[in-house]
Amino acid sequence: MNYESRQKRAHTMVSDLGLPRPLTAELLHRHMETVRGKKIVVQRATPRMLEAGLCGLWIAVSGENFERIYHAPTSSMVHRQQFINHEFGHMILNQEQELLSADRIALLAPLIPLDAIVHALARSRFTDEQEALAEAIGDRLALIMLHDGPLAAHGTLTGFGRVL
Repeated sequence: MNYESRQKRAHTMVSDLGLPRPLTAELLHRHMETVRGKKIVVQRATPRMLEAGLCGLWIAVSGENFERIYHAPTSSMVHRQQFINHEFGHMILNQEQELLSADRIALLAPLIPLDAIVHALARSRFTDEQEALAEAIGDRLALIMLHDGPLAAHGTLTGFGRVL
């Protein structure tokens, strides 16, 4: 898929979500929990994950009633949100999660019992179409939040500011 087609598909998929407006990071998070039908816990990636080259990870553990998103540590809230938006992109694509190998599961210990059945989508490269499309969706979410930012901060504009 070329860049233009990918952007158009991302725009359509995000439009179909029925996002609350004005969109904030918190509202997006809650909306995705509603879409997924379960809580989504967002945490910083562990040093072992970072050493393995992961900068973002969406994971579900068998038997748990929530999903997790891990992101690389950053001092930039925008950068942090983009990691999260990318993982939301994978969720929006409703991609099948890949069974993690034993060495990848070991990276998560002691956070998750090694005998648990773990599924995940790991973001460590941008070489395939799924990654590119998830990133395009993440970008689209970021643009909506950027556009809605003044509305979220100041409330709905009534027009009175122009008159009074």
